[in-house]
Amino acid sequence: FPQERDGSHVEVEPLCVLDFYIHESQQRRGLGRELFREMLQRERVQPEKLAVDRPSEKLLAFLRKHFGLCDLIPQVNNFVIFEGFFSTRTAPARRPFPRPRPEEPIKPYSLSERDFLREEPEPPWPFNLSRGSPVRGSLRPFLLRRETP
Repeated sequence: FPQERDGSHVEVEPLCVLDFYIHESQQRRGLGRELFREMLQRERVQPEKLAVDRPSEKLLAFLRKHFGLCDLIPQVNNFVIFEGFFSTRTAPARRPFPRPRPEEPIKPYSLSERDFLREEPEPPWPFNLSRGSPVRGSLRPFLLRRETP
């Protein structure tokens, strides 16, 4: 869910790009630009529609120089998107939430029933040391004598 500049979230499935490296002996020959353009062509996507994962300063400079991507919008998940990412996108169809039936009261989450909070039955006597245990109650005089050293 990328965020727009105004903070609103949009549900999309963008093409994500990882930072890439061209060996120093092969840099400044246009191979990075050729590789990137080929990817854009095969994926049929415009450069501003990409989400870039943890871009380095070199990758950002590369995208700025060759594709004019300078207005970046950092995301909370360390991705970066660019101005134009949300343009010409159709909004996803919103599913309406089902309305509660009038006979059913709306319960806050904190009051809803949870399985893990249900009370367990008391364990049998050797494991139950509570005074309310019927087994413990009948054996109390015996246990008091044995518990005393």
